Amino acid sequence: MPSGTLQEREADGRTERRRHSHDRAVDAVLDLIQAGMPTPTAQQIADRSGISIRTVFRLTDDIESLHAAAVQRQSERTAALYVSLPTGGSTAERIRALVENRATIFETIAPVRRVGEQLARRSARIAEGLERQHTVLRHQVARLFEPELSRLRGASARDALNAADVAASWETWEQLRRRKGLSVPEATRVVRRLLEGVFGSPDLDPPST
Repeated sequence: MPSGTLQEREADGRTERRRHSHDRAVDAVLDLIQAGMPTPTAQQIADRSGISIRTVFRLTDDIESLHAAAVQRQSERTAALYVSLPTGGSTAERIRALVENRATIFETIAPVRRVGEQLARRSARIAEGLERQHTVLRHQVARLFEPELSRLRGASARDALNAADVAASWETWEQLRRRKGLSVPEATRVVRRLLEGVFGSPDLDPPST
């Protein structure tokens, strides 16, 4: 027989239904943002999630919390994109692998990341999540180009890492794509050139004409 009193079981059932509705609302918010709606309405969330507008209003009393949950859900959905890149091969090969992976990541996360950047100004939870992502990407650059960085000393090594980190960052990609209006292939070429400037090496491909 089920354990607990009738009241306890009913309370557990309400909690589970609320959690399920919240998850559906969060998924709907995330899907709508990715579809180009950075501030979806309650009606749009209801239509997308299949839950009632009344339930959405109850869940969106704290809209920032709902958006924060959507940003977190985005991290879960895209975790598989943050792959371990091979540390062997030439400098040029590693640059190419990094830039191709970053292009895939940044194009996938772009709509939600833009919303996250706005919310981070007043949400410590979201700001911390974005900072964790930056730390992961910086460590990837340091690991991938450890042979090149190890040949440098002191400030030169720090400068090279900082330059490479910035060149391969979301902020640089966003500037190239949104402010400069470059296509994905064009932005990819520019980031490659920036990294080639940091890790100049005879094994790099000559500039294309």
